[in-house]
Amino acid sequence: MKAHKQLENFKYLVESYDGKLTIADRDLISIILGEPSEVVYLSSSELAARANVHASTVVRLARKLGFKGYPDMRNSVRYIVDQNSSFSNINQQRRTSISQGSNLTSLVEGEIAALAAVVSSISQRQIDEGAQLLANADVIYLVGRSGAAPLIAHLDRRLRRSGFRVETLLNLQRRDMAERLINLQANDVIISFGFQAPISLPSGFKALMDHAHLMGVKTINIGDTSILTVRPRANLTLSISRPDEGAMQLRSGAMLVCEALAMTLANKNPERALLGLESLERLRSDMQSIKGNL
Repeated sequence: MKAHKQLENFKYLVESYDGKLTIADRDLISIILGEPSEVVYLSSSELAARANVHASTVVRLARKLGFKGYPDMRNSVRYIVDQNSSFSNINQQRRTSISQGSNLTSLVEGEIAALAAVVSSISQRQIDEGAQLLANADVIYLVGRSGAAPLIAHLDRRLRRSGFRVETLLNLQRRDMAERLINLQANDVIISFGFQAPISLPSGFKALMDHAHLMGVKTINIGDTSILTVRPRANLTLSISRPDEGAMQLRSGAMLVCEALAMTLANKNPERALLGLESLERLRSDMQSIKGNL
C-alpha cells in the first residue's frame, strides 16, 4: 500500500469498507483510532489482548481494509501519531495543570486541542455535502440518546430559525420511534448522533437506517471515530476525532460541526433563513402584545 493510501486515509478505509465489520473488528478499530500513539508499539498479539480478541482477528482486519498485513497497518498508524504530535505540548500542559489543581485551565487547554483537531477530521467539503442534503428536506429528524441532547437541542433551534421543519427523537424506544416516523417520506433527512458506538446509538438504529435507505431517505451520522464502524452506513458520516478520545469529554467539537452545518445551510438559502427569522420575530412580538398571562 502506497504511503498516501496509508492511515492518512484510515478513517476513509473503515467508512468505505463494504464488507461486514464484526464486533471484534469494531473494538480493534476503536482502539487504533483512540490510542494510535500506543498502537504503533504493539505487536498483533498485544493489540489483540487489548481488545480481548485472537491475534488472527487483527491480521484479518488489516487485510479486510486493504493492507498486506498487520505490520503494514501498524506502520500507517504513525500518520495519526504525527497528526496528534502537534497537541503533545498542550496535553503536557494539561497534565501539569491537573497536577497543580487547576481543573479550569486543564479543561480549557483540552478543549482548545479538541477544537483544533476538528479541522483534521472534518473538511469543508463534508460540511457542504451535509448542508446540500439538508437544503431540500421537507422534514429533518434529529435522533439520539441523552448524551447527544445538547447537540440536538442546539441544532434543532438553529434549523428552526432558518425556516426548516424539525422533529426531535430523543431517548425513544423502538415502538415510540416507529410512531414518530410513521410519516417519514423520501424527501426527509435523518441526522443520527452516536458517541462510543454502538452502545450509544439510538434504540433500533439498524432498523431505522434500513428503513430510511429503503425509502430513499438521506441520512447523516455525527459522532466520534467509533461512528465509522457503524453499519449500515449513512449517506454522510461526520466523524469528529480528538486527542483525548475515549476519556470523559465535552462535545465541543461536535457542537462546532453542528453550527457549521447550520451556518452553511443558511448561507445556501439566505432568503429562507431570513424569512424564518422574520417569522420568529413577528410571533414573539404578537405573543408579547397579548395582555395577561394566558
